[in-house]
Amino acid sequence: MPLIGERAGSGTESDRLFVFLDGLEFIAGTSAYERVLEPLLAYGSYRYYKNRLEESHLLLERISGAHAVFLDWSNMDAAVLAACPELEIVSYIGVGAANFIDIAAATAAGIVVTNTPDYGNRSVAEHALGLALAVARNIASGDRDLRDGRWTSSQREGVQVSGRSIGLVGMGAVGKEMARLCHAFGLKVFYHDVVRKPEMEEIAEYMEMDELFAHCDIISLHVAYTPETRDLIGKKELSLMRPGAILINTSRGEVLDHAALADALEEGRIKGAGLDNFPGEPHPDLSRLVKLDGVVLTPHIAFNTREAKDRMTEIAVDNVVSFYKGEPRNVMNPASLE
Repeated sequence: MPLIGERAGSGTESDRLFVFLDGLEFIAGTSAYERVLEPLLAYGSYRYYKNRLEESHLLLERISGAHAVFLDWSNMDAAVLAACPELEIVSYIGVGAANFIDIAAATAAGIVVTNTPDYGNRSVAEHALGLALAVARNIASGDRDLRDGRWTSSQREGVQVSGRSIGLVGMGAVGKEMARLCHAFGLKVFYHDVVRKPEMEEIAEYMEMDELFAHCDIISLHVAYTPETRDLIGKKELSLMRPGAILINTSRGEVLDHAALADALEEGRIKGAGLDNFPGEPHPDLSRLVKLDGVVLTPHIAFNTREAKDRMTEIAVDNVVSFYKGEPRNVMNPASLE
């Protein structure tokens, strides 16, 4: 097994075991690992690994006897959780823990699940705006033309985004950063959220969802993935979009019905889409989308900046330290603490 490193705890609880299943590749260099993980040593010992595990029997070898697990890309379903009687907390390195851990099963077993909110709000917002520009200005398709030996300047008329309207679905931390960027860029910003955000309404006007889709030139999704938001955007919402509109998604892929989106694009009902997240990662079915000229695809990299990755891991470590100090934070399943 690719064990990368381990250190024994310095406190009275050195028998307590913390395991990083994956995710430490986000930190640059072994010395940086040691610095970020140092706070754990007062509460237990740690081991850390790299690489994604898709075979549950190998995953169980790594986390056998663990009291805390740091999780990024591996999957912990109900069967895996049931095989870990010592497990007390899973610290997810990211936001979308529901894609990788059965939170209901964890709650039933009394296992706390935490995540790392706000680690990369600006990084994700910058990427979302970049996708919008890439679609509107034919940047990716123009690049492909030149690589194929074709000069298509007269055929690639773009859309100037300044002065256009953008509708943000979700005004959480990333949505707020996106609103600020878009406002500075000269876009008219509108938003929908289940909770209105009056503190943002100096630069962003609230709309109901259907009105937002019908009104805006660009729609950008910034909602958390939950059972309630699965396929939140489907055929109905896409049918409301104006001709020439653009859809951007840097939320989890599961919030968007990709088949319905492919239909809308193939039928020419909207101009294009910029997508960074997909169902079935890391092997999503993109067979329809890759054939469409107005689609820009990136492999879940909106978060992927040095600044965001460093902050994400620091928060994940702090979540475990806080839990063992009796001050749990960023808990996704509060009922597990009861």
